[in-house]
Amino acid sequence: MEKPNWQRLPHEQAAEVMRTIGAQADAAVFSKQLTEVTCRILPFYNRFKLYRLTNYATMPCFTMDYLGSEAEDKFYTLDGLANTLYDVNDHDGIELSADTVVPYIDFFFAQVQGPDGDIYLIKSPEGLPMLGSLPQNQQDSVREHFVPLDVSEDPDNQSFKIRATLYYGGSLISAQINVHRRGLITIKDQTLLLQGIHFPQSPIEHKYISD
Repeated sequence: MEKPNWQRLPHEQAAEVMRTIGAQADAAVFSKQLTEVTCRILPFYNRFKLYRLTNYATMPCFTMDYLGSEAEDKFYTLDGLANTLYDVNDHDGIELSADTVVPYIDFFFAQVQGPDGDIYLIKSPEGLPMLGSLPQNQQDSVREHFVPLDVSEDPDNQSFKIRATLYYGGSLISAQINVHRRGLITIKDQTLLLQGIHFPQSPIEHKYISD
């Protein structure tokens, strides 16, 4: 898997980012001397980037992620809420395309949980790092029931329809993910493919969140 291209900000630039974030209500406190600020470009945003602040002044160190625009002095704390991403989408003027809609879904699911836990978009059975931890009969069932990823555009509704396999709550589910060009996500037509699958760790690596 391609590693995220995190860029470390120079000291003065990092200090300005921390100043802007620190001025927000209920902002976390970061040590300017012992905090590393990195950022990376996301292919589906025009102006906003993903920022990561890692504070080494505490043991253990702690990390917080933000979506922000230094030019606009605007930063949103990634708090696990879908509405936070929708607010960023509106502010950024996001316009998804056939090339960026799947990366956007990956990022969305990395940030927003479903009612019963994390949702994972499975692109291929062999892309499951923890597949080998399952009994052989379950490995065979995963491969047998897997539904390939299929992306289609719906110009009339300014949206995309993605037929895909999801891992959610210990089950493999076939579902249709509807994504509006402005980033609103809904999941419908869910069909249970296989249940009782439990991975000891995350079943996939989140491309936009991993170190």
